[in-house]
Amino acid sequence: MTKIGDTEHLKQVTKLGTIECHSELESTMDRAKEIAVDISVPLPALVTAIHQKSGRGRRGAGWWQPVGSLAMTLIMEIPSKENLPVSVLPIWSLACGLAVAESLHQLNPKLKPHVRWPNDIEISGRKIGGLLLEATTTQRLLIGVGINTNGSKEDAPKQLKERLITIPDILGNTISHDDLLAILVPQILNTVFDTFNPEKRLSILKRYQSRCSLTHMSIKLFDVLYESEKDGISSQSLNRATTLTGICKGIDAAGRLLVETPQQTCAVLAGSLTDPSAIWKR
Repeated sequence: MTKIGDTEHLKQVTKLGTIECHSELESTMDRAKEIAVDISVPLPALVTAIHQKSGRGRRGAGWWQPVGSLAMTLIMEIPSKENLPVSVLPIWSLACGLAVAESLHQLNPKLKPHVRWPNDIEISGRKIGGLLLEATTTQRLLIGVGINTNGSKEDAPKQLKERLITIPDILGNTISHDDLLAILVPQILNTVFDTFNPEKRLSILKRYQSRCSLTHMSIKLFDVLYESEKDGISSQSLNRATTLTGICKGIDAAGRLLVETPQQTCAVLAGSLTDPSAIWKR
């Protein structure tokens, strides 16, 4: 079972203001929300748990991972709303997903992660990690990250066994959380801040494109919010659809997923690649 060993050293290499390590929590995100409203806590802050009993994903999905895997939430300050470009908001999740994928590969080149829009990390087509981002009214960004650094897919509930994978499944052993966090935390923080710089944001999008697992794939989205585009001209109006099927053309400059249908190209702002009937709940 892997846990953080030297928090003081980790503070030095990551520039974190606060680190909390718990043996067990209901949810690192819930604990992070408590920290986010306490102005006396130095930021950025990190909350980790060896066992997260009630982790959650997007749209009410349950989050399962082997005990001893990395479960964490990072709390960081974000600029005032007056200075926040609207175009930055949709790509925060993409930026964090990219940071996780690049960090895993940097830690061990045998790990070749891809990102699956909007918030999953995959290896060999199976989910190895996921993210959940929430912004608070006190100008804090909460970045929840779960990575299957321990155990095996064989430990998973029956419904999930064919959909996920763990690092020991790939490497034959677990990895040091200290080593991973020393790379991952600065990478996340730097990548999020880079979204505010137009040139660096373009670099993020290009790097994301190279790791996007959906490009050129036929996909089906559920509960979709999108803008349509014909002959290169955006309609600038939002549309909703129960489902949307087409060929993924990557992402655009705003971080929206591009889906080409026989009628038009759709720039998807929100949606799910998982059929609502297949969402796993505890």
